[in-house]
Amino acid sequence: MENNMTQGKEWKAILLFSLPVAGSYLLQILYNISDSIIVGNFVGPDALGAVGLTSAMTWLLVNFCVGLGNGTNIVISQYFGAGRKKSIEKAIGGAYAVAAATALVLTIICFLAAGPVIEGFLQTPPEMSGESRSYYCIYSTGLIFQFIYNVTYGILRAHGDSKGGLIFLFLSSVMNVFLDLLLVAVIPLGVAGAAVATVASQAVSAGASLLYLRKYFPHLWPRSDFFKNCWKEAAQVVRLSVPLIIQSSITAGGFVVLQRLVNSFGPASIQGYAAMQKVEQIAYIPANAFNMAMGSFVGQNIGARMLDRVERGFNATMKMGGVSTIVLAAIVIAFATPVLQMFNISGDALIRGREHLYILMVCSIFNCISSVSSGLLQGAGDVKPPAVAGFVNLLVRVGSAYLMAGTFVDFRCIYVSIPFSWGAMCAINYFRYRSGKWKRYNIV
Repeated sequence: MENNMTQGKEWKAILLFSLPVAGSYLLQILYNISDSIIVGNFVGPDALGAVGLTSAMTWLLVNFCVGLGNGTNIVISQYFGAGRKKSIEKAIGGAYAVAAATALVLTIICFLAAGPVIEGFLQTPPEMSGESRSYYCIYSTGLIFQFIYNVTYGILRAHGDSKGGLIFLFLSSVMNVFLDLLLVAVIPLGVAGAAVATVASQAVSAGASLLYLRKYFPHLWPRSDFFKNCWKEAAQVVRLSVPLIIQSSITAGGFVVLQRLVNSFGPASIQGYAAMQKVEQIAYIPANAFNMAMGSFVGQNIGARMLDRVERGFNATMKMGGVSTIVLAAIVIAFATPVLQMFNISGDALIRGREHLYILMVCSIFNCISSVSSGLLQGAGDVKPPAVAGFVNLLVRVGSAYLMAGTFVDFRCIYVSIPFSWGAMCAINYFRYRSGKWKRYNIV
């Protein structure tokens, strides 16, 4: 249902929007974790490592989908705040057209690049390379579904509806667990079965999002006239999406480079890193949820020319995000060992995964501050500084990790570099907010 976030208490509007988003993120995490738990226990640690090896690469693809969805959200939320219904229709048509074209191009690139990247650049161990490539290629066939879901969810968020995503992901999560058990545990298709389960679940999520849009927002259903002369709005969506994609893709690209470094330390590091990556996402839920909430909240209020309300909302969100991040991080630290053991890892793999997780949790407050600040900047249309912050994060993280790799720090270089990189990213985004320059970037 439509939710006008230009009215009422700022903290209440943001919190009520954030809670379904947080629920969606939790379901998404459980969705991803189920893949790894089932693969790790029914196929083995090497298979877990094979799936984990693709995490940075699949994350890169996800960032394209999420970036386009966020760009759609920025444009439409500002149009919504300004009451420009015709512009909203054209932006919807343009966003879906861009999504279809991008999905086609990326899928082709993935098939061509899978072998050279996994076996060449990443120098994946032979016992894992075949399954990694199989998983990645199958996964890439579901890109069109991810694009459809993210664009549709961007449209809904722009109108203040964050509950739809919870419904879509609940359906797809249930489907994913069922298909994982069927195609991995019952029908022993191994890693390929897990990938097929993921793609099928993504298709369910995309279909459910479109049905939801048609039922509850029939005036936003993409009719043929939405696509006529929509190129101006499509260009606006692309203009705002590209820096967002660059921001997150640079970070994801950095993790591809880091994965190569992880691989150089052997199977124990690969397995521990793969398990840790799934668990760490739990502590990011508040930061990610409030980032999305800020994007929609700021977009609507910028469009309505209510800048004072934007600043009050930002201050309230920083407090809510900080407290919830610290609490969740403490919980993850307390239960790190038994949770990591669910992935069927032990010995050095468990020790290395746990150490990495501890460092991430201690530093997660920096990620929260950066995410909330980034959400405000993105919602205002000031999308370049977060992209710069992402580049600096990559440069510091990868650079310091490789510099320390040959020292006494050894394999710990992967996570000792985190405080420096996240601190730099946090400073750039927060001080950009403090400068007030974002107030000049509205598109309406």
